[in-house]
Amino acid sequence: MSVSMVHHTMEEPRQILLTTHNPLILDGLPLQDDRVRLFTVSRTDAGRTSIRRVVVDEGLLEKAERGWSLSRLWVMGHLGDVPDV
Repeated sequence: MSVSMVHHTMEEPRQILLTTHNPLILDGLPLQDDRVRLFTVSRTDAGRTSIRRVVVDEGLLEKAERGWSLSRLWVMGHLGDVPDV
């Protein structure tokens, strides 16, 4: 999982990229803030890198309201790109 966060200051926009393999990191992300973007990164069967943005939609918000954390959603495969280990 990769996270891209943009923080705007008076001087210039800045971007922070954070990568993690620990799903618990996801639980601290404020994904309803459009400045915070979550991406999944995986490899295709041909070995190419595939990057997909995880969009916060009604289905994801509904699961969150029922108590599902982002880490649980990822581990259960609802965010995509769960490693096959």
